[in-house]
Formats: sequence, C-alpha cells, structure tokens
Amino acid sequence: MDLVSKASEIGKELAKDPKFLEYKKLYNSIYKDEKNKEIIDDFRKKVLDYQIKKQEGKATDEDFQNLNQLQNVLSLNPDIGKFLLAENNFSMLLHEVFESIEKEIKL
Repeated sequence: MDLVSKASEIGKELAKDPKFLEYKKLYNSIYKDEKNKEIIDDFRKKVLDYQIKKQEGKATDEDFQNLNQLQNVLSLNPDIGKFLLAENNFSMLLHEVFESIEKEIKL
C-alpha cells in the first residue's frame, strides 16, 4: 500500500474518532452564530499574531498573559468554552499522530 493510501486511511479513522466528531459538532454549532464566529476568528488571529511574535523573539510575558486571560474570558461563554476544549482535545490527538509519524522518520 502506498503512503497516500495509508494517509487516507488515517484520515478516515480520524473522521470517526469521538474527539473529532465532538469538535465537528461544536464547530458547526459555533459557526452558525455570526457573533460567536467573529469572536473565535478574532481569538485565532490573536493566537497567530502571538505565535509569529514568539518565532521572531518579540513575544513578551505580558503578551502571553493577555492571550491567556482572553482565553479564560472566552471560556466563560459555555458554547465557546466547550468548543475551545473540543478543539484542543482534537489538536492533541493530531499532535500524537504527527509525533508517531515523526518518531519513525527521525534521521
């Protein structure tokens, strides 16, 4: 079996995983509400901006604390809080999959 076929199999398995199914359900729910969509999109932009600053060596502890506080405030909204948790859980699963692949191809 070629690599692309194996990757496709992994994708199919991920699509059936309970962590993904929960994330997908909450994603669809959150993104139906324009205000929630705007809040999440703004938060993601701030996270990306922080990550860029961090890579450039320009991120400060205050930047991190501000982002963390924003996430805590967003989590007070029950729908957004559940969504962020589900997104994090699925991201952790993807990270584990990537780590498993990377472990096998280390030089």
